[in-house]
Order: sequence, then structure tokens, then C-alpha cells
Amino acid sequence: MRKDNMEDKNILSLDNIILNSKLHCKEEVIDKLFDILVDSGAVLDKKTFIEDIYERESRGFTFAGDYLAIPHSFSNCVAWPQIAIIRTNNAFVWDENENLVKLVIMLAIPESTEREKELEILKNIVYSLGDVNLVKDLLEVNTKEELIKLIYSYADNQ
Repeated sequence: MRKDNMEDKNILSLDNIILNSKLHCKEEVIDKLFDILVDSGAVLDKKTFIEDIYERESRGFTFAGDYLAIPHSFSNCVAWPQIAIIRTNNAFVWDENENLVKLVIMLAIPESTEREKELEILKNIVYSLGDVNLVKDLLEVNTKEELIKLIYSYADNQ
């Protein structure tokens, strides 16, 4: 994918990122991410999206290793694919296995496949999150702009 396609503001924007958060538990972080996605307009029904995310959480772990969790859901209340990110100052327990998390990247994915371009971008971003070096760098960046640039630079190479 070319850079101009990757930097689609609907997928990831400065407004959808919180760095240096003082939140300290999974429920607080997830609730804040819900609010971000609803405020952006990508999620049309917070209650349904919450149910969809937690239903997905119940089917399998979203802890990805290296202080990263990726809660996500395919939902009919998502208008377009979008990402919201919170990085916390301190690690907190994510799951019953006591995995520690500092970076949570929530994916809002529409059930509809009409938005092929955005879904392809999202897929490339998700694949890039499997790179330990990217996750390490995301934990250390100082600005939202750096974080977005970093994610897109890795995703461009997928």
C-alpha cells in the first residue's frame, strides 16, 4: 500500500489516541476507548459495541504480548473501521492470566465489507502489530504524531 492510502484519517487520528494515561485497570481503559470511538462517529451504538467487544473477549484472549492488548469486534454498529489507542503510565493486569498491559489498541470493525480500502489498511496495521520492535517503539514514542507515523510506516511494509 502506498503512503497516501495508509494515512486515512478515518482509521487513526490524533483525537483517538491518549498517551501517558493514568487509568489503571482494563475496565477503565476499555470504557474510555468506547467513548473515543463513539465521539468520533465510527461507533453508532455504544451499548451494542460494548456487548460485541466483551462477547469477543469471552471467546479468546486479546493480550498480544509485550504489554499490548488488542480488543476488537466485528459489529453492525460500526460505521467504518477505526482504531483507538491508550498507552498508560503504569502496567496493569489485563486478564485472568495476570498478563500486564500498558498499550491497548481497540479495533472497531464493521460487519459490512463495503469499505474494502479501509479494511485492507486495518489488516496491514494489525499484521504490523505482530512485530515486537513496533510494539517496543510504540511504548516509547513521545507524541501522538510519532505514534501514528510509526504505525503507518510498519503497516506500509506489509
